[in-house]
Amino acid sequence: MTKKDLIQEDIINKIIDSKFSGIVESSVRSGKTRILLNSVKRYSELIMINNPNILVLYPNIDIKTSWEKECEILEYFPNITYCTFISVDKVKDIDWDFVIIDECHLIPKENILPIIGNMCQKLKHVILASGTISFKTLVDIKYYTKLSVIVNYNTEDAIKDEIICDYQIIVYEYELDSTNLVEFGKTKKWKSTELKECNRLSYKVDTTQGEEKMFNALNRMRFINSCSSLVNNVKKWINSNTDLRFILFTGDENVGKKYNIPMYNSKSKDDLVLKQFQNEEINQICLIKKGKQGITFKSLQHILITAIDSNSENLSQALGRALLNDTENAIIHIFVSNQQFQKKWLTSALTGINQNKIQWKKI
Repeated sequence: MTKKDLIQEDIINKIIDSKFSGIVESSVRSGKTRILLNSVKRYSELIMINNPNILVLYPNIDIKTSWEKECEILEYFPNITYCTFISVDKVKDIDWDFVIIDECHLIPKENILPIIGNMCQKLKHVILASGTISFKTLVDIKYYTKLSVIVNYNTEDAIKDEIICDYQIIVYEYELDSTNLVEFGKTKKWKSTELKECNRLSYKVDTTQGEEKMFNALNRMRFINSCSSLVNNVKKWINSNTDLRFILFTGDENVGKKYNIPMYNSKSKDDLVLKQFQNEEINQICLIKKGKQGITFKSLQHILITAIDSNSENLSQALGRALLNDTENAIIHIFVSNQQFQKKWLTSALTGINQNKIQWKKI
């Protein structure tokens, strides 16, 4: 058995010892789906449940696809019902033999987590699994589900065991343009520099309350993650590294088009471009709200992150795409403005990451 096989076996045994009940943190690229499938297979045989009714709750179609592919690889086709988090209300009252909640860190806290929490307290065999769960999210999940952590095998553990490659993060801090006038607005239009426009938006955030404040904050986030100052600095990096294989994660289709590289998002008519990148027929791709979970990319060393928020789990999922142990250490390139509010978001997202792996550069 390989080292990875031994680690998977250890995690499976812990799940079985827990009577298939608890929270499982299993690092990205550790084979979490395979672990969960083998666990349910062995435990159902152990307690003599033939053809158990299994519910798999998931956040997006990429996760469902990865489960279906793993079933084919294992030649194990149990009676699984797949359901998205947002549709959990339709299946909450069924007496499932086993429930697996994958990528549980993505459960919407306000409306979905309480429903799932009730299911966890009514049913005997429930596993919540994640490879990138934060401390704050874990506290929330434990509060609602009343379950404890039964497996804690994180990214640093997997790096130490050489299951995945190590990584470093380079943060490129750029300045907002303070000289060129740009037209802003839709109905009412005005001209300003990007720096002045950002200051205007920040003033509105700082001087409003409640829903209006949230609306203004969202507008500022959209602005800072799509401004020309960002796009121009990212394009400079791309033009200087045309020979590198990389994924560029951005948050907006209109911004993605500006990078002039193949693009894939939830609106794409098919997944041809994604498959071409996976098969190494092309070496650069822009992904928009896709590809952070449930997908493997070979020979990938470089990740570019251009849409910044404060969510550490989103960041961990993105960097995890480059940790397959088939290259040298991965390099994660993050582009952030010199605005304090955005640097604060990034600092929050980097919480829990070894600070010795992070290098800041002003550009």
